[in-house]
Formats: sequence, C-alpha cells, structure tokens
Amino acid sequence: MKKSKAVTSESAMTQSRPDFSDNMKQPNDKESRYCTRCTRALKACLCDYIRRVPHLAPLHILQHPGEVGHPKGTAALLAASLTDVRIHVGEDFSGDEALNALLANPKVQCYLLWPDEDAMTPAQARSHFILLDGTWRKAYRMLHSSPALLGLPRITLGELAGQYSIRKKPFPGALSTLEAGYHLLSQWEGEPERFAPLMTLFTHLNRQWHDFAQGRRR
Repeated sequence: MKKSKAVTSESAMTQSRPDFSDNMKQPNDKESRYCTRCTRALKACLCDYIRRVPHLAPLHILQHPGEVGHPKGTAALLAASLTDVRIHVGEDFSGDEALNALLANPKVQCYLLWPDEDAMTPAQARSHFILLDGTWRKAYRMLHSSPALLGLPRITLGELAGQYSIRKKPFPGALSTLEAGYHLLSQWEGEPERFAPLMTLFTHLNRQWHDFAQGRRR
C-alpha cells in the first residue's frame, strides 16, 4: 500500500515546504490518487479533521525513507497540523547541510526527543525540537548515523501510554510521531487544550483503519 519513493535510503533531504493551508485538499496532479495536504489516498483523506495550531518552538522531523508515504504514518499529519515544521528525509543526516547548519548555530539550541536517564522534561527546554520518525530500530540507526544528533541534549515525555493501535508497538509507552508532537508541545507550552486538535485527528486516523479492518473481515 506504500506509494513509490523518490528518496534513496542513503540520502538525506530537506522536504520543500508544502502548502498546508486549508485549501490544499486536492490531488497532487490530475492523475494522482493522493491528497497534497495530508498525503493520504483521496478516499481516505483526513483534511476535514486537520486544524492548524500555532506553537512557539520550531519542530524538525527526521523521517526514515521507509515512512515516506506510509498509509499508517503520522508525520505528514503532524506537519499539516502545526505552523512551523520541517520534514527531513533520510537515514544518515551527517550530509544534510541545512540541518547541520542549524545544529551548529551557537545562537540556537536544539533538543532531541529521545528517552534517556539524563533527559530533561520539555518544560526545561528552549528553542528547536527534533523528532525521529521511524520504527524504533530504524530511529536508533538514524540517531547513531549522525554524530551531530548524538551530541544533542535530550528530552523525555515521561511515562505515557501510547494509543497507536493500528501498528505494532515495541513497548507500551511507544508513541506515534503525531502523539509525540502533541505531548511534547502540550508539556512545553503548558496548554494541552490548545493542541487537542492533534489528538482528535489521531483518533480519526485510528478509527478509519479499524473500520477498514472490520469491513474486510465481514
């Protein structure tokens, strides 16, 4: 069910800024079956449930190529729901000039969302946040392929029960990228109610897949 990918597993790319405005619910081109905004098949488009939420800290999503166009992925939905997000696609980000320039900028502090004994809470962090989008094993390889990422201070969300019921979870607290973005920004800005539209969208995604699965079993 995956769309074809133009990005090889060895490359790193900063995705051109998509137009996530409300009027982008349309095919990529006349023959496309996919929405340009939520990147899902038109018959499964979730744009009606996307609400744009402003936030204070820029968010950078480092996405494994295997997640690009994945029908159960949530990174594109998170990006469509927020006002300051960039998606970088690749496995080894040591050659991503834009990302590494940001990480090396002495005036900017970036924080990596990654569970660690010494990780701080979002409330203690400032500036840019970085999320890894991929399976746990792939995210681990992505992290250790990029020395600049390994040196970043880390933040943790604490003990949370993930609700990502449409994909297999490696452990109970594993979160989808959309859930992670919601909890991260909610904890950091202290306004979970403002970010509630992200979880509403996530609920519709899960429900859509469960309805589809039930229909196939009938």
